[in-house]
Amino acid sequence: MKRTISFLSVVYLTVLTACNQVSTGTNIESSSAIIVIVENKEYNGTEDKLDQKQEIGDQIGTIEKKTKATKMPAGNNQSNYFTVGSEIYLVKGTEDYIIVKDKDHKSHLMKKVIKKR
Repeated sequence: MKRTISFLSVVYLTVLTACNQVSTGTNIESSSAIIVIVENKEYNGTEDKLDQKQEIGDQIGTIEKKTKATKMPAGNNQSNYFTVGSEIYLVKGTEDYIIVKDKDHKSHLMKKVIKKR
């Protein structure tokens, strides 16, 4: 009887753990970073907010190629998240950010990655 209860407890905990990972989205594909390459510079998605004084600047391009979410984009105007045709804009007053407007016209702030030497 003790063996049966122990066995069922292990099975229950295994199933519970597996369900928790699926429901919380802790899998490889959902944890990929949002990346855009523009003018040989890498930009990543950020939670930063624009200052009210900063405005959207000139359009500098569009996404020309979308890679797999788990792959690093290899060339300019490529992204592992945004669809082909998404618009890329400068942000007035800073070189540290760009804005990407997706097909639904939603703006996404992207921060330049500073390479450490």
